[in-house]
Parts: sequence; structure tokens; C-alpha cells
Amino acid sequence: MSYVGLVGLGVMGENLALNIASRGFQVSVYNRTREKTERFVQRLPRGSAIVPTYSLEEFVSSLERPRRVILMVKAGRPVDDILDGLAPLLGEGDVVFDCGNSFFRDTERRQEWLARRGITFMGVGVSGGEEGALKGPSVMVGGAPSGFEESRAMWEAIAARVDNEPCAGYMGLRGAGHFVKMTHNGIEYALLQLIAESYDIMTRGLGMSVEDAAQVFREWRDSELGSYLLEITVDALSVVDEETGKPLVELVMDRAEQKGTGKWTSQTAMDVGVPVPNIDAAVSARIMSSLKEQRVNAARLYGGVRTRIEGDRRELLELLRPAYSLAAITSYAQGLALISEASREYGYGTKMLDVVKVWRGGCIIRAKLLHTIIGAYEREPGLVNILFDDEIAGLARELEPSLRELLRRVKTAHIPTPVMDAALNYITSLRRERLPAHVIQALRDRFGAHEYERVDKPGRFHSSWRPGS
Repeated sequence: MSYVGLVGLGVMGENLALNIASRGFQVSVYNRTREKTERFVQRLPRGSAIVPTYSLEEFVSSLERPRRVILMVKAGRPVDDILDGLAPLLGEGDVVFDCGNSFFRDTERRQEWLARRGITFMGVGVSGGEEGALKGPSVMVGGAPSGFEESRAMWEAIAARVDNEPCAGYMGLRGAGHFVKMTHNGIEYALLQLIAESYDIMTRGLGMSVEDAAQVFREWRDSELGSYLLEITVDALSVVDEETGKPLVELVMDRAEQKGTGKWTSQTAMDVGVPVPNIDAAVSARIMSSLKEQRVNAARLYGGVRTRIEGDRRELLELLRPAYSLAAITSYAQGLALISEASREYGYGTKMLDVVKVWRGGCIIRAKLLHTIIGAYEREPGLVNILFDDEIAGLARELEPSLRELLRRVKTAHIPTPVMDAALNYITSLRRERLPAHVIQALRDRFGAHEYERVDKPGRFHSSWRPGS
């Protein structure tokens, strides 16, 4: 009998099954399309601990009790469809792990439905792409604590390891696992856009070749800025198209697609009242990129604009590096602040130190910076925002002048930098003891009688705001 079953043999599903089997756990696999299962099995080495099945009944019957089922299917309706077929075959004590990018609210709905049948449903964020799924992903488990503890050995065995610790952990109750993964992806959106902006400044703004830009990213990768995304940026910029002899990246259409997790992060942040402007800007930038035809027409209508930045290239690159660093720090700060507040509002019980430790390895946003963030949460587990940590605050104060000066120069060259702009506005607003929101509140009271608070006495007040009245 198999220890666990896995449904969905896309690339991620196949690699996760191989990973689990390689760690000594027998895995039964099932895919809606029989041919895909057969092709997968044909590639397996003799004696593999992977058992193919060709119906849901056969699949469930092959599992030891309590039965453990991993879903690796597309988020949305496909998850509900497979659960409709699985639920009647499962029973009291069985556990289902949804390892796709499901929206956390959908996860919580499914948990309530399956709980009435005695089935535990867990939302599990898995990050690392197809390579991570095979060699060691970051695993973010949410739901009933018993659902995690009962299968903890498996998750820790297959996960990436850093400092001899598994990058797999319990994120909290109900939809916490998928909430943390959603926010991870939101931060990922911001960091990807930040890299693109830095590339644009180097190539369009400073006239650097793709090869020269790759060398700058290579230096960043090997410094305190090091991250997985910088590693693969260097790789991507180093690929030459065999047909044209040009850097392949410059032949890619400038339309960035998205699957929705970044948008969910922005929407959810608004629901719980946490500002995540870097993520918002990154989502909007992807939408703007999709308007290719409109941008081509606008370029004709408004004419070309100068994109070269005046000044010494070396000096500007010395500004770009700390500017990138601060924008990255604020991207993590916003996402982590969102998780912290959502945990409080939704009662997840998420421990922020556990979140950051799980992100150290395997996941897409792993970076050296996370070790500094771990130190902040070790000093103050209840930290509402990492920018309030003394060490990180000192670093931010040191980096801010470079970001401010870089953006001053970049704007004269008409280069869009939405995430960098958002990062500067965020930290500038955060450090302002008094913002101009009092004007907004006064005007709201003027046209809608929404009332306002005063700085000199308690209570809520309403005024006509008409001179002489």
C-alpha cells in the first residue's frame, strides 16, 4: 500500500511524485488522462516506488489508512471537480492536501465542506517551480494542526534544507498556507518588476549592452543582494538566440502574463487595510505591458521620448545598487506586514519567524536578505513591520538617499519605474508623522457628512465647511 497518493501529472506533479518517492515514501499517482500516466510510468526506472493507477477507485484503494491525497491540479474549478469525485471514496480521518495555487478563501470553503464528511483538507503552498518540486521546494502548510503533524515527516523530507533545517512548516489554521503562498507570489511580482526596471535603466537609460547588464546582475548576485531571482536573471541574459545571434531576452515580446496571485494579494491587502504599493505597482505594470497595441499607438501619437540618463555611468550604477536593495527590502516588508495583519484578523496564528525560515530555501523569493529578516523576528516576534527593526531601519536610512537621487535622474529620461517609485513613496509616507489625509477627511465631511476626528480633543465631529456658516 502507498503512503500517499498524488493526483495531477503535469510537470510539477510528476516532479513532486519523483521527489516523494526518492525520499522513501511509496506514491500512487493518478491523472484524468490515462495516456499521461502511461507516458510518465514508461520513463520511471525499474523498481521505482511510484504506483500508477487509472481510476479514482483504484487510486484510493491503493492507499494505506488514513489515506493521504495530494492534489496537483490547476486552481479553481478543476480542484472542485476532482474533489467531487474523490470525496465519496474517502472517509473519516483521511487527509487531502491541495498543493496548487488556490485562493485561500476557496481553500477555507473546501475545508468546511469536507470537514462535514470527516475529511481534513489542507491548503499547502509549494514554491520552487519544477526544479524545486523535484529537488526540494519550500512548503507552506495550512489547516488543522493534526493534518500537518500526521504527515510532517514527508513534507520535511522532500523540502529544501538550509542550515540543516527543512524549509517546510506549519503556517497556521484554515487557509493560512495558501495565504502565505499567495503573498509570497505577490512579493515575487514586485521583485520581478524591480529587476526589469533595473535592466531598463541599465540598457535603455545608460546604453549598456545586455552582456554588460548581465555582469552587473552577476556582481549583485554574488553580494549581499544575492537571491535566486538574480541567479536566473544572469542565466536568462546570457542566452544567445542561435538563429539571429542576438540576446534571446531582447527577442521576447514585452507582454508579461499573470495567473492571478499578484492580483489576489493586492485585493486582499485592501480588504485587511495593509498598504502593499510595490505589489500593486507590479500588478499594474503587467497589465500595462499587456496593452501592447495601445502603447504602440500612444508612442506614435505622443512621439518618441529621450531614454538616456545624463551623467556618469559608474556613478549611476553606484546609485542603482542601493536603490534596488531598498526597493527589495520594502517589497518583503509589505508582504510580511500583510501576512501578520491577516493572521491577526483571520485568527490564523501564523508565526512570522516560521514564514521567513520556510522561505530561506527552495522558493522563488529566497534571498540572503531573509537572514537579516530572521534576525529581526528573533529580536521581536510580534514585529508589525520589519522596517521598525533597528537594524533594518538603519539600513533603510542608509539606502534611501540613493533611491531618491536615482529616481530624480531617471525621470528626466522618461523611464518608467513603478516599483521603485512605490518603494520611495512607501518609506517616505511611513516616516511622516502627519500626512495630508486631514484635507481628504475634511472634504469627505463637506460633501458627505462623514465626520472627522480632531487632534486636540476626542470624539467625532461634523462641520458645514462653508465659510461664514
